[in-house]
Amino acid sequence: MKQAGLWLTATVLAIAAWTTLNFLATTEGWLLKPIAPEGDVPAFSQALTEYAQSQNTGNLVFAILDEKGLPVSQQFFSEGRAVNSDSLFGVASLSKWVTAVGVMTLVEDGILALDEPVETYLKRWHLPPSEFDNNAVTLRRLLSHTAGITDGLGHDGFKPGEPVQALTEHLTKAADADPAVDGRVRVGMAPGSRWMYSGGSYNLVQLIIEDATGADFTEVMQARVFTPLGMKDTGFTVPRDNPRLAEYFGENGERREYPNYTSLAATGLYTSLHDLIIFAQAQLPSSAVGSDQPRLLSDASLAQMRAPLANVDGLDIWGAGVIIYAPLANGDNVIGHGGQSPFLNASVRVNPATGAAFIAIQTGNANALASDLGTLWTTWQTGKPDLYILRNTLGDMVLRILIGTALIILLVTILAVIKWRRSRSTHKLSQQLMSGK
Repeated sequence: MKQAGLWLTATVLAIAAWTTLNFLATTEGWLLKPIAPEGDVPAFSQALTEYAQSQNTGNLVFAILDEKGLPVSQQFFSEGRAVNSDSLFGVASLSKWVTAVGVMTLVEDGILALDEPVETYLKRWHLPPSEFDNNAVTLRRLLSHTAGITDGLGHDGFKPGEPVQALTEHLTKAADADPAVDGRVRVGMAPGSRWMYSGGSYNLVQLIIEDATGADFTEVMQARVFTPLGMKDTGFTVPRDNPRLAEYFGENGERREYPNYTSLAATGLYTSLHDLIIFAQAQLPSSAVGSDQPRLLSDASLAQMRAPLANVDGLDIWGAGVIIYAPLANGDNVIGHGGQSPFLNASVRVNPATGAAFIAIQTGNANALASDLGTLWTTWQTGKPDLYILRNTLGDMVLRILIGTALIILLVTILAVIKWRRSRSTHKLSQQLMSGK
C-alpha cells in the first residue's frame, strides 16, 4: 500500500507540473516572438508595414502612437481610390466603446448611474417579464455584456433605400438579425451570472440615453463626445456620395455598400483615423498624456471602465464598454475595442500605463486584418499574448495537457509494472535460495 501511495503521489505531482508548465507557457507567451525588439518603434513600424502590405486586399489605414499618445507612424494602403487619415470608414462594434464613453459623461453629471436598475430610466419600452430579476439589469452589466441579455446580435443593418426599423420595434425583435440568433432583447439568464456578447444590450443603452436625456441619441453623442473632443468627422450617418468615404471592398474586390442601422450605439458609427487618434488619446489617464491633449472623462471614470467585470475561462475579458486585451506589469491592462462586419474590421488598443496606442481600420479582407495588426502591437507592447491569441490557443493547451497526462499515467504505469515484476522476481529468487538451504 505504501508503494502504491508513492506511485500515486508521483503521478499527481508530474501531472500538476506538466499542467502548470503548459499554462504558464501559454498565458505568459514564452513561445511568442514579437515582430520587433521591445521599445524599437521604427523597427516595429517597418515590420508591421511589411506585414500589412503582404496581407491587404482593399483599404487599410493604421497609426502607431508613442508613449505620450502622439502619432509616430501612419500608413495608408488601397486597392482603389486612395485613402488617408481623413477618410471615413464604418467601424462596426467599435461604436460600443464610443457609446460607453458617452454613457460615462452622463454618469459623471448624475443623469445616469451605473448600478441602478435600467427600468428606472426606460419610458418607451420595457424589458419583457422573465423568470429572472429584471431589476438586476444595470448599465454596468449592459456595458460589460453581463446583464443576462440573450439576443445573440450582431446586426446586418438595412440596405440604403430600405426602411430602417424603429428602435423600440428592433428591441422587441430585430429585423436585421441573423437567422440563427434570437434577435429579441430579453433577460434569458440571471443578470451577473456570466458573460454573453450582446449587441442588443447596446440597443437598450441607446434607448436609455434617449429616455434619460429627452434628446436623440445622435445629438447626445455629438454634444457630449464628438464636439468636445474635436472629432469633426465622426457621426452615425454619412452621405454615400462623400468623396472621403472609403470604398467598402468585399470578396474579390467587389464594391459593397455600407448599410444603415437602427443599432447606432452598437454598430452604426462612421469615423476617420484622425478622429480615432483623438479618441484614443482621450481614453488615457492624465499621468500618461500631455496636458494639452483633449480630456473628456476623469481618471476615476476611466479606471471604472477598465476594471474587469467579465471573466471567461479564467481570463478577464471585459470592462464597462472596453475589451481587456492583455495584463500589464503594474496591474492594469491593455484595453480597447474592435469592430467586425463582413470584409470590414477596426481595432483600437491603448496602454494606459504609458500612453502608447494603436489604431487600424480596413475593408476588403475576409479575415480580421485590423485586429491581427492590433494583436501584433499588443504582443510587442507587453511580450504577452492578447485575448484573441489566448482564446485561440487554449484549446491546444488543453489538448497538450490531456495528451501529456495520458502519457504520464502510461509511463508511470509501465514503470510501476516493471518495478513490481522485478520485486516479484527478486522475492521468488529469495524464496528459491532459502528453499535450497
